[in-house]
This record gives sequence, C-alpha cells and structure tokens, in this order.
Amino acid sequence: MTLAITLALVSVTSVLVLFIFWRINKSLPGVLHWTIGGFLIVLAFLSVFFATLLQAPGNLGPFLSNSMSLSAVLYIIEGSLRFRGYHSARRWRLMLMTMPVIVLMAWLNKDYPQARFLFHDAFAAMGMLLAGIIMCWRTEDRYEFQANSLAAFSAVLVAVALLLRWRYALLATEVSTAPLEIEGNQSLILGLILFTIGWTYGLGVACYFRSNRQVMQMAREDALTGLPNRRSIDENLGQTLIESRRTEAPFAVMLIDVNGFKRVNDDFGHSAGDELLAGIAGRLGQAIRGADFAGRLGGDEFVVIARGFAGETDAPEAVSSEIRLGEFVRRLRDSLNGPMLVSHREVDVVVSIGVALWPEDGDSSDEMLGRADVMMYRDKALTSVDQVLI
Repeated sequence: MTLAITLALVSVTSVLVLFIFWRINKSLPGVLHWTIGGFLIVLAFLSVFFATLLQAPGNLGPFLSNSMSLSAVLYIIEGSLRFRGYHSARRWRLMLMTMPVIVLMAWLNKDYPQARFLFHDAFAAMGMLLAGIIMCWRTEDRYEFQANSLAAFSAVLVAVALLLRWRYALLATEVSTAPLEIEGNQSLILGLILFTIGWTYGLGVACYFRSNRQVMQMAREDALTGLPNRRSIDENLGQTLIESRRTEAPFAVMLIDVNGFKRVNDDFGHSAGDELLAGIAGRLGQAIRGADFAGRLGGDEFVVIARGFAGETDAPEAVSSEIRLGEFVRRLRDSLNGPMLVSHREVDVVVSIGVALWPEDGDSSDEMLGRADVMMYRDKALTSVDQVLI
C-alpha cells in the first residue's frame, strides 16, 4: 500500500511537470502525448483505488486499470515517435484503432488474473522497450544520445519490471491472485516509481536539449530562406580554411548576386522580394552537391563553399575525380537563372557569380570573400542583362 500511494503521488507530480513542459513550449512535438499518457496512468491507479473503496463488482477496477494503462503505453510510444521527428497520421490512426482491441482483451481477461497479467505485461513491456529504443534510435550525434539516454533507460527499466511480473504469471501454477499479485506487483511498483522519476527528469533533459539546439540553430539560420546566415558562413569558411591548410585540398568560394533585385522590391513590394529570395534559395539548395555549403550572406547575396575543384589549366590527368571549376559555375548559373513566378507574376531571374579559389586567390576569409566580390562585380559588368526582366 505504501509503494502504491508513493507511485500515485509520483505519477501525479510527473503529469503536472509534463503539462508545464507542454504549456511552456507547445512547439515541441510529442510532449502533449506524453502528458496524456501520464494522465491515463494516474487514472489507472485511481480506478483500482476507487473500485476497491466502493466495492465495485466484477473486477471492474482491474479492467479499467489495464485498459487505461495500455492506452497510456500507446500514447507514450506515439509521443516518443513525434519527439524524434517520425510523424505519420496513418500510423496514429492505426494506434487509435488498436485501443478498442486493448479494451476488449482487458474485459475478456478481467476475471482471470493470470491471463490478465500475461496479456497486459507482455504488451506494456514491448511498448515501453520500443519507446526506449525510439528515444535513442539514430540520434544526430552523441550529445543528443546522451540527452535522451535517461528517458530511454527509464523506459527499459519499467519494461524489465513488467517482464519480471510476466514471468511470475507464466510460472504460476494456481489461478489464485494472492501470491501472484504480492510477489509480482512489489517489484513492478518499485520499478514504476523509479521509471516515473527517471522518465520525468529524462524528458526534461531531452526537451531542454531540443529547445536549446533549436535556439542555437535559429541563431545560425536565415529566417527568410532557411539557409545558414552570415555567422554560419564565417564559421564554415574558417573551418574549411583550417582543413584545407592541413590537407592541401583546394576549395572555391562563390558569391552570388541577383541582378536588378531592387526593381522587384520597388515595383511589387518587399513581400515579392522576399518570395523571390526564398525561391532562389530553393533552387540553390537543389543545385549544389551534398558536400557543398550554401548560405545567405545578406540582402540578395548568397555564398557557396565547394570543395574538390581543379583550375581550368590543370592537366586532365591531374584533375582525376575533381570537377572543373568552370563547369560547376556554369551548371550553377543555369540552375539559378530562368523564369520564376513571384506574386502571380513571372520574373526572369539573372544572377552574377564571382569565384575565388584557394589558395590562389587568398588564404583568409576576408581575402577569399573580397576576391569573390570583385569577380562578382566583373561578372555583373559583363552580363548582357543587368536587371531582372518583368
């Protein structure tokens, strides 16, 4: 009874904490489902308590408890999937369709404690084990793995406790509930207490890590285009210089400017200009290779940092697998230039591109960007169409 009361109080506290998490940052996916799952677990304990207190007939308490606790497992799994970015409306509808089956099985087994434990504990253990795996499955890096590990370990812990009680039920030779419930439930309730505490703290750590990473990402991301901003460009260019000095691998910095962009803003408004920049950013993201870096320097200027280039004068045998710089620039220009629908009007996009190649054109970020800027204005002067054609 002491363990059960402790678990009920801890569960209520956990639900309140998760609810606060959700209220503070509703943009975090999965937290609401975790909160609902915790609330269902609290209701599961309360149903047993009130059913016993009111002397409800027909094992109504275990039936309600099993139905709500297994539904809670589904919400925990769905919350973990959404938190990790695995969104699927079809999958969630399938899970909702599973709940009536759970309720039916709980009703059929309500008068048979051994069968009830075997079904409930097997389903719940597999679900919690799955939730633990999901929290640590293919994390972006070891930092995210560490942030999610406490919640994952807590889920695995309760799965182990459930499997222990399932083993007691499997090996039981009598249908009587007394020895079975006493031996199995003590370890289970203790495991659930530890799980609830660890799960709550673990989700707090995971949510804090996710929110902090989103803030850091926003500080390095251009809000309009979604491309890396000037800060990210400086960091990437600096890191590329360090690596190239060590490996002597050449790389190119390309500065891209949209010709006549001011005219779009003047004629159609800044919203049209923003739409044009977002469209160019989309084309740029599709034009570059996977190993290349693209960002928005500011205004209508974009930067591409690309590795593995050879100069046009290099001998073919020296180029090997490297791509000739001129060829890449031509393909990039062809991808960016061309008609684009902006504010229900067709705009003919024409860009100017300036290129600086390391180490011939500089050995610092300022030198490389400065050289690319000079070459970009030379390209603009040679462009036959020096404006965006409406």
